[in-house]
Amino acid sequence: MRSLGALGVLLATSPAAALAADGDQVIARARAAESAEVRALAGTPIHLQTHGYVNDGKTVRRIESFRLIQYRADGGVSNQFEHGTLDGRPIDEAELRRAMGAQDQKREHGEILTYALAPLSSPDMEVTAVGPAPAGGFTLRCTPKRDALVAAVTLIVDAATGHKRSATIEIAGFRAKLADRIESVLVYDPDGGPADFHASFHVKLAWIERSAEFATRRISSHK
Repeated sequence: MRSLGALGVLLATSPAAALAADGDQVIARARAAESAEVRALAGTPIHLQTHGYVNDGKTVRRIESFRLIQYRADGGVSNQFEHGTLDGRPIDEAELRRAMGAQDQKREHGEILTYALAPLSSPDMEVTAVGPAPAGGFTLRCTPKRDALVAAVTLIVDAATGHKRSATIEIAGFRAKLADRIESVLVYDPDGGPADFHASFHVKLAWIERSAEFATRRISSHK
């Protein structure tokens, strides 16, 4: 019969225990990597350009917008609307939100992309390890602690360095439950900032059909 000490060693070295230990180490590396990235990005404006459309079942509206992302050394990040067009006509943020059907959402929800810009630095996120991902990656799940438009951000990080590779944003709320397709995926630049973001949804309920698709990319500057 194995002694209690030997049994404790076996339990401590079980696959589940090893995965938990690996997960804790990856989370620590990822937090440290993001902290360094945010400090390096602080004070450097990041410009994003979005092209896309909204289809209400009768009319397709073409949207273009520009946003300014700014990181702070304390881990905070802002996502500000600068200007945009609807079918080629200049619009403000309020009209853009109406065109996208987001006028009834809390303003701080704004762009769901914001949740994935620095999720490991946010005090409002609970981070848990999920497990290994392909090509030396590791999956982390970041869950908002407060009610939010976003249910979770699933991060793929490099297991060895902790640097973020991509994020899949899971949308919460009644509209998300109605959607038969909804996707929001962010790919990070090597410096930890946003490189490309793709968001789309499709809802068909009886005679009602809605869809939208947006592609966002990082640009050097804009007028």
